[in-house]
Amino acid sequence: MRKKIPIGVSDFDKMIRENYFFADKTLFIKAIIEAEDTETILIPRPRRFGKTLNLSMLKYFFTIENAEKNRELFKGLLIENEPTVMALQGKIPVIHLSFKDVKELDWDRCYKKAASVVLSVFGDFEYLLKMSDIGELDKNKLDKLFTFKAEQGDIETSLLLLTRLLHKYHGVKPIVLIDEYDQPIIGAHTWGYYDEGITFFRNLYSAVLKDNPHLEKAVMTGILRVAKESIFSGLNNLKVDTIIRNQFPYFGLTEEDVEGMLTHFGMNYELDEVKEWYNGYLFGTEQIYNPWSIICFIDTDELKPHWVNTSSNDLIRESLSTISQGSYENLIELINGEDIEIVLEENISMDMLDNPEVIWNLMLFSGYLSLAPDKKVRFVNREVREFYIAEFKRLAGYDSNKFNGLIKYLLAKDIKNFKGLLGEMFLKAVSFYDVGTEEKYYHNLMLGFSFGLEEWYIIKSNREYGTGRVDLMLKSKDGKYPDYIFEFKVSKKRENLETDAVNALNQIDEKQYGVELHNPVKIGMSFFGKEIEILVGM
Repeated sequence: MRKKIPIGVSDFDKMIRENYFFADKTLFIKAIIEAEDTETILIPRPRRFGKTLNLSMLKYFFTIENAEKNRELFKGLLIENEPTVMALQGKIPVIHLSFKDVKELDWDRCYKKAASVVLSVFGDFEYLLKMSDIGELDKNKLDKLFTFKAEQGDIETSLLLLTRLLHKYHGVKPIVLIDEYDQPIIGAHTWGYYDEGITFFRNLYSAVLKDNPHLEKAVMTGILRVAKESIFSGLNNLKVDTIIRNQFPYFGLTEEDVEGMLTHFGMNYELDEVKEWYNGYLFGTEQIYNPWSIICFIDTDELKPHWVNTSSNDLIRESLSTISQGSYENLIELINGEDIEIVLEENISMDMLDNPEVIWNLMLFSGYLSLAPDKKVRFVNREVREFYIAEFKRLAGYDSNKFNGLIKYLLAKDIKNFKGLLGEMFLKAVSFYDVGTEEKYYHNLMLGFSFGLEEWYIIKSNREYGTGRVDLMLKSKDGKYPDYIFEFKVSKKRENLETDAVNALNQIDEKQYGVELHNPVKIGMSFFGKEIEILVGM
């Protein structure tokens, strides 16, 4: 019988009982048990790569509640063949919480929502209030926590209290599972209350994880490895498994997983087509497919971007909006299909995001870049590349109707109408785009106009040609259409617009940018604020 497509299903019980397709990752349970050299395991992976589902799986496996019922979930799965591991099923109390929805605009709302997440966990353990040997002090603390009357200091130490009481009640140390541990910290940085946020979560995590004699093991997931000094200060028993090492290879889909899914759902596509769009993630030494994109592709029967459109890309967009000219040129190289060299930095502190190297690492660990040979990175796949092209189009005020007209004029070498429409589109774009004095702002706009011409043109930007670096080159793929060379200048004064456009046009000849092209159309452009001058040479 064909199984259901698991779109948005992250609860393991629902996944199994309601007959959704499940790529078996249950050996993750064994790997966690066998990680005896550490109490706390942090596993950063890109969003929607199975983190929530895997933690849910751990919860249903270990938790004492409904142990016999939960055992049925693992019938026929790989973990059932591990008797030593199965002996622990249903034997360990579990504290499970997720901060995935804690992304508020200010600290007050963030704190209230985070506190609510922590306090709601206590609802699973009301029986602790009836402990015969509970001390008066602990009972008073529990009363405040159960009735949502606890103060911030009480909440910061509440998980420590809960582990101690569970250990005392069951005679077994509990396991703590924390999903999306870094989501509130990313939000705190984005919305400007980082100091308050990092202080609260540092205190919360440190209290339960640092030197806690009542903790069996903690597993945390997120997107980034937030620098130890920022949030895990003094935590010596922390094992971090980033995509560089991939010691827990149970996130994302392997090629074998994908082949099984394509066969099961009768997808009539070549594997290479699917690979171009959704493969390319390198976790350790293993090539991984994006699970969310694969699931959505199977559901829609369309090869198109899925993952990049599912949730906020604010942190990526914020970082890209402040990149240096050099980093901007690196980004163009990536879009052009090239690899760039970076300094690998696994520990990311939010106050380091102005550092260009940290931006590339942010993109790497967030799932937009993948490791390439020789300490270089590249865009993961076509889906991600098209996201960045779409970003340039967005910044350029992309209008499909006018853009189609621009293409028509370009292909027909109708320079007069091309020049007029380009100027009109530029004015519309800068009406909402925060232009600056650097050439890269205008370069962004022009590059946005050019992406979408790939059916007819090879697009080169900031590349060495002749004796310099050309701003933008459009080279006809089959020679049927005219080639174009663009050079940009930013004017310091309005009255310099025409002179600077002339200089831009002259530079194309002086630097011999068109040496590899056949009779290119040369376009010199100058910008001053929201004004533009366009001169054309043949």
